Amino acid sequence: MTTAPPARRPRRAWWVLLVLGALSISGAAVILFSPGFRLAPPVAFGEVLTVDVAPGDHAIYVTPSDEWSRIECTGVVPGDVLMLRIDMTQQGPALPERWDARGSFESPLSGEANITCDGPVADGRFTVGPPVTLVELAGVFALGGLGALLAIVGLIVGVAGSRRA
Repeated sequence: MTTAPPARRPRRAWWVLLVLGALSISGAAVILFSPGFRLAPPVAFGEVLTVDVAPGDHAIYVTPSDEWSRIECTGVVPGDVLMLRIDMTQQGPALPERWDARGSFESPLSGEANITCDGPVADGRFTVGPPVTLVELAGVFALGGLGALLAIVGLIVGVAGSRRA
């Protein structure tokens, strides 16, 4: 008569869940905070910001204030004049410095963009960087939520496994 070998319990499955959870949370943090570290050096209102842009979407960020609607931005992008799109789903980066999103624009070509912004904001500054939308933020929170769930399940499995051993 043959006996089946004893079933092996997955003793290390909990740390795999913890690692996957930590990676997911780290990935969400990188996606969330990286646009703030890819901004052009900011300039004061009234000055011209000259920045190299690639074809595609870019965003203008301004000093946070209650005067958001009275801030005007004009300029030229490679191959076109600046056509600022106001998008209420666009968000401003929070790190390393907080910015308000003023709008986004599309550059049809690579090259230099010359942009100026002005408004009734004391010590107002502006910059250009990648756009951040609510859809991207929802993806970040979904990835972070999945990571938190995996980490919590990993902890539960690890604690339950150590009590049975």
